Amino acid sequence: MRQMGKISINVRYLEKLVYSTGKVAMKGIRRFALLALMLFLALAGTSSGAELGPLPASDNAHIDAPKAIPFDLPALKKNWRERIAAIKAKGMLPVIDIESSFNSNKLNLRRFAQAMDEAGIALIAYSHDANNTKWSDMAARVVSADPWRFIPTTNGGVHPAWTENPKEFLAETLKHAVSDGYPLLGEFEFRHYPSPRQLKRGELFRDVVVPINGPLGQELFAFAEKTGLPFEIHYEIEDALLPPLEEMLGRYPRAKVIWCHLAQIRYSGRSSVYGPAYVRGLLEKYPNLYIDVAFGDSSSKYPGSDEYHARVWSGGSVKKEWVELIVQQPWRFLAAFDLGGDRQDQLPEYNTKLRKFLNQIPEPAREIVAYKAAWKLLFGDELP
Repeated sequence: MRQMGKISINVRYLEKLVYSTGKVAMKGIRRFALLALMLFLALAGTSSGAELGPLPASDNAHIDAPKAIPFDLPALKKNWRERIAAIKAKGMLPVIDIESSFNSNKLNLRRFAQAMDEAGIALIAYSHDANNTKWSDMAARVVSADPWRFIPTTNGGVHPAWTENPKEFLAETLKHAVSDGYPLLGEFEFRHYPSPRQLKRGELFRDVVVPINGPLGQELFAFAEKTGLPFEIHYEIEDALLPPLEEMLGRYPRAKVIWCHLAQIRYSGRSSVYGPAYVRGLLEKYPNLYIDVAFGDSSSKYPGSDEYHARVWSGGSVKKEWVELIVQQPWRFLAAFDLGGDRQDQLPEYNTKLRKFLNQIPEPAREIVAYKAAWKLLFGDELP
């Protein structure tokens, strides 16, 4: 066997193939034909759009990987463009997940990369669960171990670092965002109820309240406006919380804000304003607002209220008025999984759920929401 590019070629088989007709007797002609065929196959295997990127060396390759900071974004973007083109060449719709997080001790990197390839997931903006530390470089180590599949994202603002030592955490995060060249800041929890899994376990520590128009929110919005770096917020959808958010969007009009979880309303009695018409008005009034589409499926209930909390669904279909809004404003909606550190093995399930939603969005809006909008927001240019 000989290796040409990434193709294994059985030379003896090819020689027999050349001889099979009995028409080629001269050794020179035989060798020329053989080499020509090998060259053709090798070029076919390395043609533009055929490279998904090498897999990480091992499941734990990220643990001791060297940090490569500041990030070489032009080189990374070259890899990422090739990967997106390769997925399209396979006849699949690429997806850029703008919002997920991980626990490095629970991340099986090589296995996870294989699952991404099989599912047609181009890139995941992965933020490290830093727990009680002010900062972790683990996202940089993940990108170092696999520079084809992950967009480096700063540590998210979550409990306990964000709730117990918020000033120190925010200062360290913003410092690294600039010095290391992160293109995205992770999800900051300004108002967050315990997740469904946490409620079922009786864990209430994640009932977080940080005023979005308070000092911490003002520092984050001002930083985003100054640097142009987008950031994510978790902000429950309730009538009383909407005016402070609008206040901040208006006060910092160049701060690019990704509001996670379209139409995820966990207590309907606390939300009478939010709906497609309200969201359309927000998008028209505040061009700096983006919304990701990570939410539960049509059967998902929030245990705290026993209500279906993904309000985009009517049965198994996306409500017509939401589809119409997304078609009208596709560049403001971003694909997302919201994978967490305790559910990395659920990537195929989350992929199926997201694609069920995307498949109900007509083209060209579907392709924009799936990956083009995220790319343009992060890097300022458009993919073909």
